[in-house]
Amino acid sequence: MKYIDLTLTVRKTNKAYQWAQTQLKKEIVMGHVGTHIDIYDKPNIPLDYMQTRGVLLDASHVTEGEITSDDVDLDYVKPGDFVLIRTGAIERHPYGSGLYFRQSPILSWELIEELIDSKVRFIGLDAPDMRRGHEHVQADKMCESKGIYVVENMKNLDQINPDTVCKVLTMWHEEPEATGIRCRVVAVQPEDDDEKSNHS
Repeated sequence: MKYIDLTLTVRKTNKAYQWAQTQLKKEIVMGHVGTHIDIYDKPNIPLDYMQTRGVLLDASHVTEGEITSDDVDLDYVKPGDFVLIRTGAIERHPYGSGLYFRQSPILSWELIEELIDSKVRFIGLDAPDMRRGHEHVQADKMCESKGIYVVENMKNLDQINPDTVCKVLTMWHEEPEATGIRCRVVAVQPEDDDEKSNHS
């Protein structure tokens, strides 16, 4: 099996880290730096969410504007999944840069609603948000009301095979006052040797 760390580590020299440190409620803001789960209304994520089936939707060909349901194959998605959406944003622009936050593609409302209807558990992105501005929180809360949590600023999604189902391990600390909690996310995917041994 191959273990792929999808967690972005942010150094103290990073612009996003330094900006967060200057904020009045920096403890709250720091929860949104690096790979984290956006959480507003339901601080207690069910423990059985720690291990999920994962599926990658590769939308890295969409470099600006909105990613729609026509850009990805939703046939792979099942209830309870951790849906990983590769936008390619973190591959094109360094985390913390203005281009990363301003030019990353976002998800269309239609795609978000289809993922909600699919009853997934997590929506993970290698980007800063599903929607921008005030719609960021609106989209996150809409998902959270259905028991779906959004994980932002992931990395290494390019290492996951989009045609192979993987396992995703997600770990977090409960923070009752936080709106973003940092987390560790690891994908476990079969290697070629594993596939051969399963078919021999």
